[in-house]
Amino acid sequence: MTVLINSSRINAILGCFILILLFSGLSACSQSPAREGDAKTTETDSKSAGVVAVKDAEVWQVIYVNNQRIGYAYSQTRIDDHGENKVVHNQSDSYLKLKRFGQTLNMETHLKTTETPTGELLSYTFQMKNPPADSTVSEGKVKGGQLTVETKIANQVTRSQLKWEPAFHSPSYLEQMFKDAPMQPGEQKSFSMLLPEYNKVSKVSLNALDYETVELHGGVEEKCLHVKMKQELLPGMVVDLYVTKEGEIPKTAADFLGSSMLTYIVSKKVALEELSGGELDLAVQTLIKVTPIPGAHNTEKVVYQLTLDDGDPAEFLVSGDTQQVKKRDERSVELTVVKAPVPTQFPEAKVDDEYKEPTQFIQSDDPRVMKYAAAAVKSVQNPWKQAILMERYVHQNLKKKNFSTALASAAEVARNMEGDCTEHAVLLAAMLRAQKLPSRVAVGLVYIPSRSSFGGHMWTEVFLDNRWIPLDATLGKGGIGAGHIKLADSSLSDNAPAPLAIFLPILQAVGKLSIEVIDSSAKTAR
Repeated sequence: MTVLINSSRINAILGCFILILLFSGLSACSQSPAREGDAKTTETDSKSAGVVAVKDAEVWQVIYVNNQRIGYAYSQTRIDDHGENKVVHNQSDSYLKLKRFGQTLNMETHLKTTETPTGELLSYTFQMKNPPADSTVSEGKVKGGQLTVETKIANQVTRSQLKWEPAFHSPSYLEQMFKDAPMQPGEQKSFSMLLPEYNKVSKVSLNALDYETVELHGGVEEKCLHVKMKQELLPGMVVDLYVTKEGEIPKTAADFLGSSMLTYIVSKKVALEELSGGELDLAVQTLIKVTPIPGAHNTEKVVYQLTLDDGDPAEFLVSGDTQQVKKRDERSVELTVVKAPVPTQFPEAKVDDEYKEPTQFIQSDDPRVMKYAAAAVKSVQNPWKQAILMERYVHQNLKKKNFSTALASAAEVARNMEGDCTEHAVLLAAMLRAQKLPSRVAVGLVYIPSRSSFGGHMWTEVFLDNRWIPLDATLGKGGIGAGHIKLADSSLSDNAPAPLAIFLPILQAVGKLSIEVIDSSAKTAR
């Protein structure tokens, strides 16, 4: 007999993790472990175990980062029983309260799914709230072997279709699997599951280690199977699940800024307790102190040494025309960052269409975006001059610096003209495309003179003279010097890797990374 209970809980956890990922990127019977080589991998199939009993249930969780409680999650399973047409409704919500340079940031995710008793997905609605930004809402329906998704961002609706395979699983499947087919130490499993945050199906991999005595909320201890979970849409992200012999998951952990994000199952009363007021300021916590770099954003060249506590920093760095990586030893690299030379030739851009076309985050066809781009360039024809005029326009006109928004789309930024580095970056990228200049966004670390530190940052790149040239509308200097360290870039196209995935290198590096200035060029940009 199989019982489906609390099947959306892990999605509440993942929703929290993804939101924190974005925000932080910017500023049980005991058994012997299997021997190495004895592990077996199975591709799971939800149809192999029919669900014959389903119960209403709810679960509350509390969320911590670095021993500070930052929010809670809630999940519920409800059954509509109309004779033979039984439908399972799953709901999972997460609520987070954090700070960013002293400003409060509130974020929520809400997921609702309808499924058959055997776990087949019928439909879902996913909503992400980050006031004052507009909510992002996605609605999906499975019919005739197709998943049709309608996504609304900044009052603009995009529609897409995904072929829905019988082997694909609903967001509720993970916990159902632990109850239907408990894992054993040394066992590995993988399956494909819908991640509503991205409106995409991702391969999820599970690796069961051994049973451990785990401390739960309130100091209670319990034997749990330690399972490591990965999913391919966020490569490098590992979530530790602690699973009881009954298939419950009373604790999860994920590496976060050199520490951990933890969730625990608790009572409703504990989950809803008022936060103490000492909410985590992630922007401050993510800063990396360095010796002062005079005129960092005007320098032509800076040489850094980057050292990672437990890995190779080269894995988080991008090499290109303005950034070269030289390995020093297993845990450190020499990074040379140079200012991009001004382009003088403008051949036809040999770049993929994903850097030219409007997307749900970079709406270069939005009337306001097009209006701002035209107002910035006026009658100027030189593409480079157009680019720096648009950079200056965003810098001068996006006047309300609002740290309470995580990531708004270009159309919304054009309407409200407020936000932080992410809003500057997407608006400039959209304006560049509106003027037929290919663009993308870059993510990494930027030097903050007032704090003598590097912090998480997003900026823009334009493709000219068959190379990518960085621009930063938060500075408005007509390009950038050597005070930026690039970790990733993205077209933010609808078919590109999940937009929030570009922030993952920051999450993995900050808290473990140290930066030393080896040399700073005396020559400065004119």
